[in-house]
Amino acid sequence: MFGDMIMSTRSRRIAGAVLGLVLGVLYGGASGAINAWALPDVPLRLDAGAIVADTIFAGLGALAAGYLTAWPESTFKGIAGGAGAIAAFLTLRAVVAQATGLDSLLRAVLVLIPIFLPSVALSLPITGLLRLGVNWYGDALSYSGRPRLFRLGRLALSVAAVGLLAGSLSRMTADEQAALRQVNLMIQNGLAARSEAQVPRPLRNILGFSARAAGSYTLDPRVEVGADLGFADSSAVQTIWVEVLFDNGLRFHCLVGQTLAEPLCAES
Repeated sequence: MFGDMIMSTRSRRIAGAVLGLVLGVLYGGASGAINAWALPDVPLRLDAGAIVADTIFAGLGALAAGYLTAWPESTFKGIAGGAGAIAAFLTLRAVVAQATGLDSLLRAVLVLIPIFLPSVALSLPITGLLRLGVNWYGDALSYSGRPRLFRLGRLALSVAAVGLLAGSLSRMTADEQAALRQVNLMIQNGLAARSEAQVPRPLRNILGFSARAAGSYTLDPRVEVGADLGFADSSAVQTIWVEVLFDNGLRFHCLVGQTLAEPLCAES
């Protein structure tokens, strides 16, 4: 493409790395914070250290992918080669994670190697967008003045939109959000209760809730699939496990499900 001819090989590769880094950082940051943005009224438990680590990992991974995608002069070779590199890294990482010995290593290789080609196919949109950004950048350099600024601005907005949109896909499901709001409202009602009789029934399973529950608290959801606790010999259903942690150390969890009349709470 025209952008390939404008940029030098070194500039093209640097552009790919920078675009990848920005995309990865935006994705990592958005995916870590999207649920807090979506549920501002719910005290979610956020692991800032994990979010920062995931953001750094996503940024460095995307930087490498962008650099490899921009390595060859050919756009097609860059997209295909970058996708192959991403798939090889993910496959190798999965093999190492599952291998605890020689036998398990061989089993992991036999199981995971067949997923290499599907991983390449899934990586093509990522490398395609990265190379498109590189080519847009090269195209912008062929202009001067306002036309260049316009094209560079279009590229910056596109990168921001793609990174944030991709990160927003990590948002909790509607069921998880509803479970968090239900448990949060129940706890608020429990804290406001003036007598044990006014405490919501699920919280009465927490010994001395009124006396022990004090201060701030956070909620942490987890999706589980198991038997419906309301019916014997039932088929597997999805429930949301919401862990509650008060600053004073009180910890309990509540199970929420569409087939449950009310949350089932117990101390962890």
